[in-house]
Order: sequence, then C-alpha cells, then structure tokens
Amino acid sequence: MGGTGWVRGVVFGVAVALVVAGCSKADRAVLGAPRCPDGGRGARTAPAVARPGTVWTWAAHFGAPAGAEGRRAVPGWSDVVSVADSGSTTVAVRADGTVWSYGVNVDGSLGHGVRERGYEAEPRQVTGIGPARAVHNSGSTFYVVLRDGGVVAWGADRFLVRAGRRQGYDGVSVPQRVPGARNVVAMGPGLLNSFALRADGRVVGWGVNLTDVLGDTDGTRLRTVDGVSGAVGVASAGEAVVAVRADGRVCAWGGNAHGLLGVEPRGGQTGRPVRVPGPTHAVQVAGGDDVAYALDRDGAVWAWGRGASGALGDGDASDHASARPARVAGLPRIKRIAAYQLTAYAIDTEGGLWGWGSGLALGPNAPGGTAVPVRIPLPGPAEDVSGRHVIVGARG
Repeated sequence: MGGTGWVRGVVFGVAVALVVAGCSKADRAVLGAPRCPDGGRGARTAPAVARPGTVWTWAAHFGAPAGAEGRRAVPGWSDVVSVADSGSTTVAVRADGTVWSYGVNVDGSLGHGVRERGYEAEPRQVTGIGPARAVHNSGSTFYVVLRDGGVVAWGADRFLVRAGRRQGYDGVSVPQRVPGARNVVAMGPGLLNSFALRADGRVVGWGVNLTDVLGDTDGTRLRTVDGVSGAVGVASAGEAVVAVRADGRVCAWGGNAHGLLGVEPRGGQTGRPVRVPGPTHAVQVAGGDDVAYALDRDGAVWAWGRGASGALGDGDASDHASARPARVAGLPRIKRIAAYQLTAYAIDTEGGLWGWGSGLALGPNAPGGTAVPVRIPLPGPAEDVSGRHVIVGARG
C-alpha cells in the first residue's frame, strides 16, 4: 500500500472507531451484521404468466356506497393473470395484456382520467397501456409492469408515479411511464417508496428514504440499491426491504426497530443489505406493515418482524416483535405467499387459500382477526391473492 493509501486507511479506521463508539448497542449490532454476499446475476427473463382465472372477493371496497355487493365473483373478469387491491380500488391484468379497474376512485386511482371521487361497481378497461404482464400497488397508486420491461403508473401519489421527482402532490389519473424504470420483471412497492426487480437481478428503488431503504443517499429519485445482486424477488416490509436471491438466501436492509433485518438487539438501521438468518433455500418473499415472510422450497412459510394482530401467525395477537424468523405452524405445503398490511396469505399446492392476522383484510373469514392460519373458502383453487381479491382457477 502506498503512503497516501496508508494514510487514508488510518483516517478511515479512526473515523469508524469514533462512529462506533458513539453508537448504541443496536446500532453496533446492525453495523456488524454479515453483508449480503454477491450473488452474481439473478433472473434474466421475466417470470412466466400465471394460469388465467376469474376473480373472487369476499368484501365490498372501503368507501363503496351502502348496499354495494361484497362476496361475489367480479363481473366480467376472466383470464386474469395478476391482481392488485388497495382496499378501495382493484386493478387486474388479463392474459391478453389488457388492464382493468373498478371500485372507489381515490385521486385518480381508477386510471380513467378523472380525479374526483366516485364508485364504479363493474370493471372498465384502463386505456393507453401497452401489453401488460403484472400489476402492483402502493396504497392507491398502481404500477403495471409491461411485457417490454417498462413500468406505467397512476394514482394518488404523483411523487411515486414520477419515480421520486417532486412535481406536485395531486394525483395522476392517466397512466404514464415511470422515468428510468427499464428491464423490470417484478416489483415490491411500499406505501412511501417503491422497489423494482430488474432482469439482471439488481433492485432499483425510489421515494422516501427515512430508514435507508434506498441505501446511503439523501435523494428520492430512482436509483440502484447497492449491495444487492442475484435477486429473484423483492418486497417492501414497511421500515425495511427484503429480497430473495437465486441461491435461496434472504437479505434485508433499512430499519431494524421490529427486527426485520434479523439482527438482535432490535434497533438501528442500515442501507447496506445484510443476510437474514433462518430461512434457507427460499424461493419467494412478501412484506406487510413492518412484517416479513419467506417461502422455502419445501413449502414452509417463515415470518419475522412485527406481530400485531397476529401477523406472525405464532398464536400471539399482541403488538410484539421478533428478529428471529420462525416457521408458521398449521399450514400444509405452500406454493405462494402474499401480504397486505398486517395480514398474511398462503396458497397451498392444492389451491387452498390460508390467511392470518388482522380481520380488516380477512373480513367474514375471521372477523376479529386470527393469530393462527385459517382456511378461506373459495369456489375454486386459488392462484394469486391481493387484499381481499383472489384469482380463482377452474376445478380439475
């Protein structure tokens, strides 16, 4: 090492020592957690389109007029491959690449060019969108991943639609391209920010960076998250972000107040992705309100973070937290997971839908919520779920 390099090394070491000396025990634990290792390249192609189906809901939209029908098949929706439900608005992608919406219009969330609040009981096509692959949402802001790898968005939060550019606070009622979002195969939006998985296994994010979920930056615009590679799935979990890599490892970054980084003692935050101990050979992750889930290749579901309303599925409905991922008991072999606020869902290999957590989303299936998994009755096998809407396939 040259003289200049030696001096820089000494200065850096002194600086680190001073910073660590002033940190809390939780901060030091986060800083000392093992880095998320380099995983090379991740998914190089977009995931296959899911088998089409109808859409079933078990409750009316929040804010819908009195008497709005709840438990029903959504009229006119067949061949649906992806659905996103904010609670007030629901958007679906059909196998032909068209996009449809219905429900309560929250500052443009229906995507029909109108910002005024209103209610549409039946789906109508959202025009001006190229062939779509999947839909995701940050509250009442919706993102559609296109088959060409681009992303279009609209809805209540202009800041998120414009990839973190501060251009006013009014809603966006007509779909528009998200600047800089390219080669996207999947997304994991949060309420204050959004994250997208690219075909090269890297993750990009934009929005509010309160707990370093965008990394070590003061900016809000779309950027690549450093230290994440080889990812095949990503999900926002509120104060932190979780990602699953092609080698089955789970990594997380952001805030650790609820133990989402898998580090004890809880507390501290970091924009440097760290490996979450516990689940191995993971194939999917999902995130809710400060709670995270992982599905492993053996069909087991793991949960960690905030357990309010029974979100951890551990039988405890109190507002507690765990930094140690634990297997959710009482489930058969699972093939897909999802989360909505403090509610978790799991679809078993036979198409059965299971849920646990807050009764806000489970509705009549568990009116007061449940801290252990319960089976949700459906007219057919479940293929995917969001909020209180589920894609249902044909029996047999």
